[in-house]
Amino acid sequence: MQRKENIRNIVRLLKKEGLLREVISKDKWSCNEDDLTEFNIDSLSYTSKTTSPSTLLFCKGAFKEEYLKSSQSLFYVSSRPYLSSSATAIVVQDVSKAMAKVGAYFYSYPQERICLAAITGTKGKTTTAFFTHAILSSYFGSCGLLSSDKNCSDGKTFTPSSLTTPESLDIFKALSDALEHGVGHFVMEVSSQAYKVSRVEGIEFDAGAFLNISPDHVSPSEHPNFEDYFFCKRQLLKNSRSAVYSADLGKFEGLIKEEAEKKSRSLSFSLSSSSSDLYLKKGEKGSEIFFEGKSLGAFDLAMEGDFNLANAMAAIALAIECGVPTESPALHALEKVKVAGRMERMDPAPGVTVYVDYAHNYLSLASLIRHVQSAFKDPFITVVTGATGTKGLNRREGLGKAASLGAGRLILTTDDRDFDSLDQIDAQIEKAVDNPNTRVEREDDRTLAVLSALNGAKKDSEKTGRHNVVLLVGKGEEDWVKVAGKKVAQKSDPSIVKEWEKEIN
Repeated sequence: MQRKENIRNIVRLLKKEGLLREVISKDKWSCNEDDLTEFNIDSLSYTSKTTSPSTLLFCKGAFKEEYLKSSQSLFYVSSRPYLSSSATAIVVQDVSKAMAKVGAYFYSYPQERICLAAITGTKGKTTTAFFTHAILSSYFGSCGLLSSDKNCSDGKTFTPSSLTTPESLDIFKALSDALEHGVGHFVMEVSSQAYKVSRVEGIEFDAGAFLNISPDHVSPSEHPNFEDYFFCKRQLLKNSRSAVYSADLGKFEGLIKEEAEKKSRSLSFSLSSSSSDLYLKKGEKGSEIFFEGKSLGAFDLAMEGDFNLANAMAAIALAIECGVPTESPALHALEKVKVAGRMERMDPAPGVTVYVDYAHNYLSLASLIRHVQSAFKDPFITVVTGATGTKGLNRREGLGKAASLGAGRLILTTDDRDFDSLDQIDAQIEKAVDNPNTRVEREDDRTLAVLSALNGAKKDSEKTGRHNVVLLVGKGEEDWVKVAGKKVAQKSDPSIVKEWEKEIN
């Protein structure tokens, strides 16, 4: 549907929201929207290369004045004027907030016309989003999705994702597109950064889920400390009509429970406490999930691990809050869900099991190691990992500590090091390894690191008879690594395993 909005109305909105500083054109400085010429905006963009004269361009982040040379826009929104440009500058206090306010207005506030479920947490957001999407799609016939893996607006077409939570303009466009396709329900992941940089400004979710929390995303470009990270995470519950939360948060549970109970309705879930609204029992029937004391049945997930059972309970709670009856078979639609690169199990050789996972911090790797220790009898565990550069600096210590929980062999290799040196990253991971039984090695070439882990596991299994488990973590199914701001081709971890399996057979 072609949209048009008068530039005067957009400036009037920004003034009403207290965001407008002034409007600067070639021959006039003003705060009066009526001083502007009559002109219709038919698109919004935050990328100068995708503009037309009738596109309103938002100059956000590390925007450079030279970018305006490639822009055709006659109007731009910025926190400062670029006087070398002939375009009219709409100068605002906060570009990200202005972009969210204008985006919601331009797309006719789609968030108010769709049932919107959201998920946050240090680990498990994507899996929970896919679980929830499966249930809502099964019951209502269609459902939209915004996740760090794939996005879907029309309920059937999936496209690759580049951000956990998209920019506000992309969110409002996706919700608007969903409504145009008759999709009435939508699931999305909400990162801490989404609140830090106003990507979800002005959105009240129908149901929000808080999965878990551990230190992550602490760096000069993200959060200055854990407190700030945790505070931003909690904003999801504050901005949701109903709250879903884990009752297994330990010392952090009090703050989350307090926020959740302010809502008209809240549901807790737990792997251990039967006093929670949803809880788990393992017995002869398998993994049985209960809701308010009543069994919803046994759930046999395609994805292993107790942490995925916790994700399943969160998804069921969200689905209930979105209108799915507790007796509906649609709740079991999540049993068939598999998410590429997440708990992807491969058994390429006798006595050798491989898990490919995006685990990139303490909580995710520790959970994975504990699952392996419970699923296999005295396994020898090899971990192949690296850590990202530039951001999430505290992940490095976390990965070293997590590997110490059970890895007999830790191979440090390339991840998305970006502008940081591998020497620096590896040294910080290795320094945190405090288990004398964890042998640390380094192989910068990720393909060679994976092959070394596989060959070592096969050799050890044949020699000792014990089961070997190789954990390839951090990259999932991605076939690239980020180096100096650019994506460099790299065989994906699963493809390396498949080639190795073919070769040895």
